[in-house]
Amino acid sequence: MKEESTLVRMSFSIEEELLSDLEQLMAHNGYQNRSEFIRDMIRKQLTRKHCAADGEVIGTISVLCDLNFAGIESKVIGVTDQATAKVLGSTRFALDDHCSTFMITAVGQGGNIRELTNAYRKLKGVIQAEFVITSSAGGTTKD
Repeated sequence: MKEESTLVRMSFSIEEELLSDLEQLMAHNGYQNRSEFIRDMIRKQLTRKHCAADGEVIGTISVLCDLNFAGIESKVIGVTDQATAKVLGSTRFALDDHCSTFMITAVGQGGNIRELTNAYRKLKGVIQAEFVITSSAGGTTKD
């Protein structure tokens, strides 16, 4: 039997425009009320914090490259090959003659995947590198 939690009421101030955006976001994602939405957002942030700091996670690193920097794609592949985290797969997409992107799926300690993301960011020619945690590696974390 699940233990009943104690609800605490709180209030906060928000700009009208931001409130309007919040209402649209809630409707778009099927939330019934603001409390449900805010509880879900807090849980997601706590999950990301916990997983990234301590746990084993699976996630995707998106790397956007400027092809005007000679050899940038080879450098990205070199960093991938040296990764501490286990890289499950990588896909490259050519956006145009000047830009390409890599989508890299990795599993491992959240900190190791963040280090890998930072290694991509340090490369000259990388426009942006972002890591998105999908879930705990065991798949038990609801996101």
